[in-house]
Amino acid sequence: MTQVVENKISPRKSLVSAFIVHSFVEVPFFIFPVIVLVVGTDLLQDLGALMWIGLGTLGTIGTLAAGLPSPIFGWLADRYRNGFMMFLSLILAALGALTVGLFGKSFIGMIIGIGLIGVAVALYHPPGLSWVSAAFEDPEKGSYSTRYNRVLGIHGVGGTIGASSAPISIYFLIDTIPWRQIYLLWSIPLFVVAIGFWIFVARHESRNAYSHSFSYDLKSSLTDKTEKTLEQRTNSTVLIIYIFMFAMSLTYGMISFILSPFLSEVKDFEISQAAFFIGFSHLLASSGQLIGGILGDRFNEKIALSFAAGLQIITLIGIYIVDSSLILFVLYVFIGVVNAIFWPSTNSLLAKSTKHRGSAFGGFMLIVNVVRAVGPSIDGILISSDPSNYFLIFCFATLFSIVAFISLLPLKMQLDKE
Repeated sequence: MTQVVENKISPRKSLVSAFIVHSFVEVPFFIFPVIVLVVGTDLLQDLGALMWIGLGTLGTIGTLAAGLPSPIFGWLADRYRNGFMMFLSLILAALGALTVGLFGKSFIGMIIGIGLIGVAVALYHPPGLSWVSAAFEDPEKGSYSTRYNRVLGIHGVGGTIGASSAPISIYFLIDTIPWRQIYLLWSIPLFVVAIGFWIFVARHESRNAYSHSFSYDLKSSLTDKTEKTLEQRTNSTVLIIYIFMFAMSLTYGMISFILSPFLSEVKDFEISQAAFFIGFSHLLASSGQLIGGILGDRFNEKIALSFAAGLQIITLIGIYIVDSSLILFVLYVFIGVVNAIFWPSTNSLLAKSTKHRGSAFGGFMLIVNVVRAVGPSIDGILISSDPSNYFLIFCFATLFSIVAFISLLPLKMQLDKE
């Protein structure tokens, strides 16, 4: 039996602290997509139509930085203190925001700042998800909390609140101070939260608490044939989840990057109005994490994921063809809900499918963010020839959503066998 070291931090305290850290570390990452036109006008206006290529490059760099290091951080999360890594993610996010605020007048300064912010997001997710999922399992009894999906959903709400806080702050500040100072202001609470998290929570973490998943011990009692079958099933489930996330992430990477300019250039919103619109729709969409958690616990993960993919297809078509401000707001809420619903179930499936939880989450976030990084570049290429035509972007995004829905068909058979 694997020895389990008792953690000094209670499950509730683990969840609350991760919720707070998650919400703050995401904020600077979601500022740029809302002010993308403002940044372009300030830094790249001399490039003309090629401005979108430059903006797409910045978006891609940030998202790649949030994805490429994920497997390394996942490997580290399986071996070292998760709380310390979460603390460092806040410090990096603060340094990135500070860099943009002080040196964002140059394209190189923007690349460095956006890159640091992306790495901060990459550094948070594997240890953060491992921290929460380990807190709500019982290694000795070989069981999970009956509300496992909901717990992961609550953790995800923190990230959604961070994503909504960025555009809401822009709404109140963009007409008052230069856009770079918005980054500068956010660096202050990031440093404060980092110090508070370390003093009151992270430094109390047991060095080896829950360092091994109980799934390994359960497998040790199985016959070789049964264990091999279980391993094949697990690998298939992980592969299906990765394919699903590939398609969903490519869709969201393309759409999230153009939500603000689409409202501004096609639907005649002001930038500040678009920021307010997106911010509050993100805030309301945080309910999607809870919806996804409830669906995953009450039914199964496949139902939650299928619902998200199907709703995304309908919502994308609606956003493009609808002109009513009220209906557009509802649809923007739905697109946020969709992006939130699948996180608890995908995280739950991964956590239950492998003893190397950190590495699995690292590979997962690599796919999510690297694929999302391709989205802005695709947008820049598709729209550079006609800056006001978003039709092809919505066509491709809808197609990828359909692929995501179809990819889940084998998952039902996997779940039925378990």
